[in-house]
Amino acid sequence: MRAPRILVWVLLAACAAGCGPLYGGKAEKLKPPTKKPRPPEAEIAAVPVKYIEDCTVNFATPPVKANNNSAARAAAENAEQKVDESIRSDDPRAQVAAVEGAISAAKTALKVDPYNANATLQLARAYDRALRKGCALALLKRLSALETAVSYDFARDAKAALDRVSDNPKWFSGYRKDAMSAAGR
Repeated sequence: MRAPRILVWVLLAACAAGCGPLYGGKAEKLKPPTKKPRPPEAEIAAVPVKYIEDCTVNFATPPVKANNNSAARAAAENAEQKVDESIRSDDPRAQVAAVEGAISAAKTALKVDPYNANATLQLARAYDRALRKGCALALLKRLSALETAVSYDFARDAKAALDRVSDNPKWFSGYRKDAMSAAGR
C-alpha cells in the first residue's frame, strides 16, 4: 500500500507544478510601434502610344458575292459588342481577345456584304483599339466614299455611321483630327 500513497503524492506534486504559468511570470507590456511616413512613390512616366501608320489592305475591291444583309448585320453587331467589351474590360488578355474577335466578326460581315457601313465602322474601331491607325483611317475614308456613293442605301448607312463617329469624341481619340478629316467631317 505504500507504493500507491507515494504515487498519489508524486501526482499531486506534478499537478501543482504543472498549474503554474507556462513561460514564467506576467507578460511584458510592449510599446506600440512608431508610425513612419510612407516612402514617396516613384512617378510613373507616361508611355507614348505608338500607332502603326501604314495599312497594306486594299479596301476598294469590288464585291465578290451577293449581299446578304441579315448575316452581315448580325456579324457587324457582334463586332460592335466585342469592341465595346474590349473597352469595358480591365484585363489586358480579355481586351486583346475581344479586339481579335471584333476584327474577325467585322471582316466576316464585310465578306458577306462589302458595302456594310456599320461593319466598316466597327472594323475601323477595332483597328483603332489595336493601334492600327493607318487601317482605321483607310476605313473611315472608305465610309466617306460610301457616303457619296450612287446608291441611296449605301449613302444613308454611311452617313449614319459617320455621324456616330462625330457624336462620339472618345472614338479615335489619339488622332481625332486625322480621323475626322478622313471621315470627311
